[in-house]
Amino acid sequence: MTLREEVLMNLEQIPENKLSVLLHFMRFLAECPVTLGMPEKPRGRPRDLYGILEGKIWVADDFDEPMELVTESELRELREAANQKAAEVQEAAV
Repeated sequence: MTLREEVLMNLEQIPENKLSVLLHFMRFLAECPVTLGMPEKPRGRPRDLYGILEGKIWVADDFDEPMELVTESELRELREAANQKAAEVQEAAV
């Protein structure tokens, strides 16, 4: 079965209320100067992306070390300090 025959066979299964949408889309495709979707033939070998970001990102020296656990009291202190700083910035903006 050719692709055209398969399209025509599936056309019979489209509900009547969707045929106008299909017709508009078919007219669009017929007038569209650019091929939509992927090219039929790949253009050469795919580009190797390994190492493409080399020298553009930074990782901390202790990246693999276990993270320090923050206690509830330390977290509370950090939040309070952040809230105070936010209030200062807001006051300076006024």
